[in-house]
Amino acid sequence: MRANQYGETTVSKLPFALTLCGVVLSAPVYAQQQPHIWHAITFGQSTDVNFSSNVLPEKVGVNDVTIAGNKLDTTSKADLSQPVTIESRGGKIANSHDGLTFFYTQLPADQNFSLQATVTVNQFGPENGAKPAAQEGAGLLVRDILGKPRQNPLKPGYEEFPAASNMVMNAIMTQDRKDTDHVKIQAMYRQGVSQPWGNAGAAITKKSYKEQISLAKTGTFRLKLQRTNDGYITSWAPAGSNDWVSQQVKGADSVTVQDKQHYYVGFFASRNAKITISDATLTTTPAETKASPAWVAKPWPVVAQIASSDKSAGNDYVVQARANYDGTWSVTQNEVVIGANKTVKAGEMMTQPTSLANGNQFSLAFTPANAPDKSVVQKLVVEKIALSSSERIYAGPQGKADNAGTSVSPLDLASAVNMLPPGGTLMLLPGDYAGITIPISASGLADKPKTLEAEGKAVIHGVLLEASYWNIQGIDVTDKSLRITGSHNLVENVMAYHNDDTGIQISSPDKIGRPLWASYNRIVNSESWGNEDPGKINADGFAVKMRVGEGNRLEGCYAHNNVDDGFDLFNKIEDGPNGVVVIENSIARNNTSNGFKLGGEGQPVAHQIRNSIAIGNHLDGFTDNFNPGRLIVENNTAMDNQRFNFIFRPSPYGGPETQGVFKGNKSLRTAPAKYDDAVTGDVDKSNYFIHQGKSVNSAGKEIKATDFLSLTMPEPLLRKPDGTFDLGSFLQKK
Repeated sequence: MRANQYGETTVSKLPFALTLCGVVLSAPVYAQQQPHIWHAITFGQSTDVNFSSNVLPEKVGVNDVTIAGNKLDTTSKADLSQPVTIESRGGKIANSHDGLTFFYTQLPADQNFSLQATVTVNQFGPENGAKPAAQEGAGLLVRDILGKPRQNPLKPGYEEFPAASNMVMNAIMTQDRKDTDHVKIQAMYRQGVSQPWGNAGAAITKKSYKEQISLAKTGTFRLKLQRTNDGYITSWAPAGSNDWVSQQVKGADSVTVQDKQHYYVGFFASRNAKITISDATLTTTPAETKASPAWVAKPWPVVAQIASSDKSAGNDYVVQARANYDGTWSVTQNEVVIGANKTVKAGEMMTQPTSLANGNQFSLAFTPANAPDKSVVQKLVVEKIALSSSERIYAGPQGKADNAGTSVSPLDLASAVNMLPPGGTLMLLPGDYAGITIPISASGLADKPKTLEAEGKAVIHGVLLEASYWNIQGIDVTDKSLRITGSHNLVENVMAYHNDDTGIQISSPDKIGRPLWASYNRIVNSESWGNEDPGKINADGFAVKMRVGEGNRLEGCYAHNNVDDGFDLFNKIEDGPNGVVVIENSIARNNTSNGFKLGGEGQPVAHQIRNSIAIGNHLDGFTDNFNPGRLIVENNTAMDNQRFNFIFRPSPYGGPETQGVFKGNKSLRTAPAKYDDAVTGDVDKSNYFIHQGKSVNSAGKEIKATDFLSLTMPEPLLRKPDGTFDLGSFLQKK
């Protein structure tokens, strides 16, 4: 007897008839083989029983395996003696994970197999007139682990988490996003998955061997999937034919990584796909598996960045640069070596002080320690310029590049940014400024940051801060957002409003490598409101998401009336977990979606949020957003959010002890609401969450609205001289 990953026991011998829902199913007898036990399961993202995107109303929640008119559940046992119908309205076939309905059997890792069947496509793609999502699929599949079975019935507020595995598919897939009639047959395989929630560095490969198939003309195929000692073979043939066309996939052990003792093989459907399996056979043979080379993720290309300006107002100058690999830098000035073999860690700044002379031609050579590329050589020519003051220069809306940089003869903003020396202050005169990029070459120094400060009301129509070591204070940003991709920056007392995306965002470009992700940025006492993207789905107040490193902080910030979330810490599987973000003393109010969204896509990150308030947001106040990490949630208050005040879902990857730590939080309602709070993790009696409509702690002690002097937040919300919020008597106990 063996137990699978869900504790089910499979026996080595079965009677020749199996009973399923009162129907007798005859089991085939294979020479010198024992029948295999087949099961049904639905798991993964977008398989929720209420998933309805481009699904007909009567089909919402239909993710079924049916034999002889009887639906299987996770406890059913079956065989291949009769046709099997698989219909999956939810789910997705994604690059890094899958959501699908699976009719499968478990095999030991020391066996090879050959699985083949006739597959008839009954329905493929949306039936409501929408275009396909290019996530539809059906066919044969082998994978190293299963996802956790979807919840049915579904708890309020819960959605299914990603389910990532190494796998090989022989799949019928949507041809493109144009129509639902044309499909292609592909060999697809995913390798490099080491965590059930997915991880950076994994890769999917797709090899088509038949495209532009019209289902109206050809809806039935023969498909085969085989495991051999050194890999997999996927094959297809026209119905009724033995003219097989095959693809090879190397590495038989690539699908025994997360579970080294077993793997799971069978038939699947996903995302508005329905198929019928007939004439199915599975045979197994002993395996003598050949070991494959260890998986190595595709390396990043070498990125080397010069972080010093091509203009200088003084003779003292510092050359600085950084790269995304450990390595050595060598610097020459006018063909004379001034810095040789300077060893620097990935992401850290290399600095080389020097004095400027005539010419000032620099060459910077970076040699990575462990990378496939050779040395990267970059050139820099520095021009000496004259400024009236190297400590303070002025820019104005009507400034010019050849002005003196004084308050009466200001520079234009772009020229001033490029001329400002480390440690200097750039003063903005009142008025409107076109959008500006502050390039990495304009970076300050660790001990001499550059400062951008408004003298009066200065409004910039978009700021992209690629540089590091800047302090930006007291400006307004509208139309095109303030986006930070550099590191070690301080943004303070900034107003961001009516932008066509998130008001203030920290994130990084794709494919630059984690060492260059935006890190150690602080946003302090800033406000972001009224931001709305054209699709009305993405514009947050503040976002620290999509490739961010360690040390980013939001302190004393206020997000209100944004079309998406107040604060968004979303994460993509393909990137791997973001660095830990700390949010303190901040407020999210009346945002169309969530107040504080603390992660995404199943990536475990131990973000921290303290002393913050979520009030009147149109979805949830504080949400894990499917982050199963060890969150720190302390001394926060949620009040009158339209769905949940607090929702922290149970993780499918571990127990409550692996999830958040909650202390001193309060959940309040001034009127009855539909949902109680749902909090999984380390919760002590200092918390008061909504249970059966009342705010109580784990000992049953209740707090009420009448316990407070006021539950009305001031509008407008002002600040005290020290920058903290002036909340008056709001939330003060009597």
